[in-house]
Amino acid sequence: MIGVARNRRAECFTSEMSNQEVVMKNKLWIGAVLLVVSAAVVLVARPGMRDMGPGRARHAQGMFANENFVPVRLLLQAKDKIGLSAEQEKRLAAMEEAHEQWLITFRADMELNALKLRKSLEAEPLSMKDAEGLIRAQADMHAEMQIARLHFQQEAKAVLTAEQLDKLKELKKEFRDQARDGMRQRVERRMERRERMN
Repeated sequence: MIGVARNRRAECFTSEMSNQEVVMKNKLWIGAVLLVVSAAVVLVARPGMRDMGPGRARHAQGMFANENFVPVRLLLQAKDKIGLSAEQEKRLAAMEEAHEQWLITFRADMELNALKLRKSLEAEPLSMKDAEGLIRAQADMHAEMQIARLHFQQEAKAVLTAEQLDKLKELKKEFRDQARDGMRQRVERRMERRERMN
């Protein structure tokens, strides 16, 4: 009789442990998905080339090497170097403003979707159907943002003449060189600080 009771207690303990393991695994999986989705939202939600500072130099170098990348904000800042007409400047500024307004709204929608996904993943029991739908929606939104950015770049490129596009290539090369120099200087300063500390 005592042996039976012990066996029942052992079985209950084992089933509790396996239930706890399942719950723990689910929580780990949910945490991992939340982390990936949150990182994706943060990365995607960043504006393309706003306030290009030295901290974004490496990212900028890659983008500026792309022939199809037309940095509208940089174009407007360097309008005299490129030789933009008043009409071109006006068109590019209007395009930039419209795109920025769209991005603000779209980013807000992405963040709302990410919030819904977090809540869905925290729910007990977890609805796989809801979670999958929200994850797919997030991926679709990411794709939509990339496509919109590509359209915007091509529309901006179409405003420029062949001569201005050549000047833009030179300007992009200058920017890449400046970014590379800035990065090298930061590395040198970091090395000097480390040497002083040692």
